[in-house]
Amino acid sequence: MGEAKYRKANDPNYGKPKKAGTVRGLILSPPVTINGDSVSTRGGLDTQDLRFALTYWDRLALPDNNIISFGAPPEAQYLEDCGILRRPLVRFSGNASGAYAVYHTQELALTLYEEEDEGSWSIHEGVNSVKRAGDEAGQDGTLIQLLNAVPVPGPDVPLAEILEFKAKRRDELLRFREYFDALSSNISSSDTLELELANTLKEIDESCADLLKVTREWQFPVKLSDTKAYLNIDIGNAFKAAGSTYAACLKSFGLSQTSSVIAAAGAAVTSQVKLEPAPALQNIKRPRSPYKYAYLVRRDLQ
Repeated sequence: MGEAKYRKANDPNYGKPKKAGTVRGLILSPPVTINGDSVSTRGGLDTQDLRFALTYWDRLALPDNNIISFGAPPEAQYLEDCGILRRPLVRFSGNASGAYAVYHTQELALTLYEEEDEGSWSIHEGVNSVKRAGDEAGQDGTLIQLLNAVPVPGPDVPLAEILEFKAKRRDELLRFREYFDALSSNISSSDTLELELANTLKEIDESCADLLKVTREWQFPVKLSDTKAYLNIDIGNAFKAAGSTYAACLKSFGLSQTSSVIAAAGAAVTSQVKLEPAPALQNIKRPRSPYKYAYLVRRDLQ
C-alpha cells in the first residue's frame, strides 16, 4: 500500500486543510542498554514494539543522532515509503558522549515535534527500548494503566496486513484512542472528576470490547497487552481541586464488557483501569495528553 492510498484510506482529512490535534505520533527507539558511559544494543527496532505502535498511532518516528547511529531495520523503509515513519536526525555537540546522546535522543525529538504540533506526539517505551532511569525520580505525574484490555498483532504479522486492518476498522481504532485521550484530559481539567471518570471509563470499556470483537476477523496471531500512559499532572492535586476523594479513586476500575469478550475467547483474565502517581517529564509542559506510552504483552489471545 503506497503513501497516497494509505492516507486516503486512513486520514479523514486527506485532501482537506489539516485539523490540529487529529493526528497522533509515537517516537520509537531500538533496544539499547546504557551502563555508565557504555552503550550496547541487542539488535534493531523490536518487531513487537513496532506492530503495537503501528496499530494505534498515525505517524511514527525513529530518531537517530550524530554521535551513535543504530540505523533502521528493513521494515522501516517500507513504512517510510508509505509516509508513516520519519527518521529525524538529532544533533549533539562534538563533545557529547554516546551514552548521553542515546539517552536524550527521544526526548529532544519530542521537544522538536512539540514546537511543530503541540500535544500530538509522545515517546514510546516498549519492553525492548531505551530504559529511561531518570523517569523514576519524583511522583508529580500520573500513570493510567489499561490492564489485560488492548489487543496487539503478534511480532511476525506483516506490516501490510496491519495497514489493511486499520483501513477497514478505522472507526473502532479511532474510537478507542478518542476515549483514552478523553480520560487523560478529564483527569487534568474536570471539576466533577468522579462523574467524568465513571462516564469515560464506561466508554473505554465499550471501545476495548469492540476492538477485541473485531480482532476475530484477523487471520493472524493476536496478543493481549497492558497499555500505560504517563501524564504531566499531579493526580493528588487534580482530585483535591475537583473535590473528589483521592483514596477512593486510586483503585482499580473493572472493565466488565472487555472481560466478558476475553472470557468468550477462552482467556480467563480480568480487565482493569488503574490510576496512580508516577514521574513527570519536566522538560515538557503538557498536562492533557500523555508524554509517554508503554505496554507489556501479557498472553496470546487466539
